[in-house]
Amino acid sequence: MKEVRWIILALSCLFVFGANLAAAQYKALEGGVKNAGMVSGRITLDGPARPPEILKVDEDVEACGGDRPSNQLVVNGSGGIKNVVLSIENVKSGKDWDFAEEFTFDQKKCTFVPRILLIRPKTAGVVVNSDSVGHNFHTISKGIYNINKKIQPGSKLVVAKNKIRRSGKIRAKCDIHSWMGGYWIVAKTPYTVLSDKDGNFSISDVPPGTYTVKIWHEKLGESEQQVVIKAGETTKMDAVLKL
Repeated sequence: MKEVRWIILALSCLFVFGANLAAAQYKALEGGVKNAGMVSGRITLDGPARPPEILKVDEDVEACGGDRPSNQLVVNGSGGIKNVVLSIENVKSGKDWDFAEEFTFDQKKCTFVPRILLIRPKTAGVVVNSDSVGHNFHTISKGIYNINKKIQPGSKLVVAKNKIRRSGKIRAKCDIHSWMGGYWIVAKTPYTVLSDKDGNFSISDVPPGTYTVKIWHEKLGESEQQVVIKAGETTKMDAVLKL
C-alpha cells in the first residue's frame, strides 16, 4: 500500500509540474514584437443557418423569464458566426498579454454572460450571481478547474489567482437550470481571440513565420488552417464551418 501511495504522490507532483511548465512556456518579449504581422478574416457557416433551438425554461420562471432561443450557435444574416475561438499555435514568444487582469463571469436571467469567456492561466476572477434565485455553478474540465457549488442570489464565487494553472477548455453549467451553458477558454498564449457578432476576427503583433491556426466552436467542432505571417503585412484567412 505504501508503494501505491508513493506512486500516486509522484504522479500528482509530475502533473502539477507539467501544468506549471505549460503555463510558463510562452514568453512576452520586452519592447514588443519587431516587424510584426497580422492575420484577419471571417468565419462563416456553410449554407443557411437553421432556426435556433428553443430552450424550455421549466424552473424559476418568474426570475429567469420564459423560453428562449439557444445562444450556442449565433449566425448573422450573412452567415457570420459569433464566438468562434481562434488561436495561433506554437508561438513561443511574442506580444504581452492583453487579457483582463481579473475576469468576471455573470449569471443574468439564468444565462451565462458571456457565453464564451477567454482567460489566461493564473488569473483571478469572480463568478457573479446577478439573479434573485440561487444557481449551482458546475464546471467540467480535464483537471483544469472543476467545482460544483451553490451560489446564493446576489452573491459571488471568488476564483483565486493561480487556481487555474494551465490552458484548456472548461465547460460551465447549472444543475438547477438545465438550459444554462457556457465555456471558459484558458488560452496558451495571447494569440487567442473570439470572432465577433459578424464572424470577423483579427490577431495582431504576430512574429513573422508559418503557423497553424486552430479554429474551435462548441457546436461546430475543431479544425485548423496554415498561415504565413510576413513582416508588416496582414494575412487574410477565412474559414467556412459546417453543421
